[in-house]
Amino acid sequence: MDVTAVDLFCGVGGLTHGFESIGIPVAAGIDVNPDCRYPFEANNDAEFVEADIAETSSDEIASLYPDDGYKILAGCAPCQPFSNLNNGRDSEEMDDWSLLREFGRIVRDIQPELVTMENVIEIRNHQVYSRFVDTLFKLGYDISVNKVNCTDYGVPQNRKRLVVLASQIGDISLINPTHTTYEDRPTVRKAIGGDTLNPIKAGEADDEDPSTGRSRSPTRTWNGSASQSPAVRGATGTMSLS
Repeated sequence: MDVTAVDLFCGVGGLTHGFESIGIPVAAGIDVNPDCRYPFEANNDAEFVEADIAETSSDEIASLYPDDGYKILAGCAPCQPFSNLNNGRDSEEMDDWSLLREFGRIVRDIQPELVTMENVIEIRNHQVYSRFVDTLFKLGYDISVNKVNCTDYGVPQNRKRLVVLASQIGDISLINPTHTTYEDRPTVRKAIGGDTLNPIKAGEADDEDPSTGRSRSPTRTWNGSASQSPAVRGATGTMSLS
C-alpha cells in the first residue's frame, strides 16, 4: 500500500528531503515562516504551505493526503522552549511551547497510521511531551522512543535528539546506527569541502549556485493571502484550501 507524509513545522525541508530520498512522497510541508519556502521547494518535490499549525484545523491537514494509502504525520516542533540554552526563560511562557500540544491534537483527530516526532532530549522533562506520548498510547499506537546522535547515522554534526516513532499497523523501531566508527562518520569538510562548494565569505552568495534568488511556484496559504519574503517576491498567484 502507498505511503504519503505531511511534514509539520517543516522549516527548509530537511525531513521532507529524507523522506523523498527513500521513496516516500511528501504531500506538503507546513511552516509559519515564509522564508522557508524557497529552500524547501528548491530542494524537494513537495509543496510548501505557509500556515501556523496552532491556527490550522485537522481537516485542512487531512485534506492534503490522498484518499488511499497509509498516512505519515511528521513534526519537529520548535525546540527553543525545551532547550537548556533558553537562558532560564519560563518555557511555558514562550509562544512555541504549545505547538507540540497542537501536534497531538492533529494526531488525535486524524489518527494517521504512522507518526514521527523529533526534538531536543530535554523535552522529556516537560509535561507537554508526556501528554503527547500519552495521546499516542491511548490511541493504541506502538511507540518507540530513541535518543539519537546524528553522527551515528551519517550526519556531519554532533547533534543529539529524541526521536519518537509510533505505528498503528504493527511494531515499530529505529534502525541500528549506520556509522559506528570514527572512520565511518562524516565531517563537515568531507560533506561540503573540496570541490563540492565554492568558498564564500560571510554574507556572500555564490553566483554559480542555482539555488539563490528564485522561486519556482505560487504562494499557498490556508487563507489565500500572499505574504512573501523578499527572496520569493515576484512569484505570482495564490492557492488556498478555502
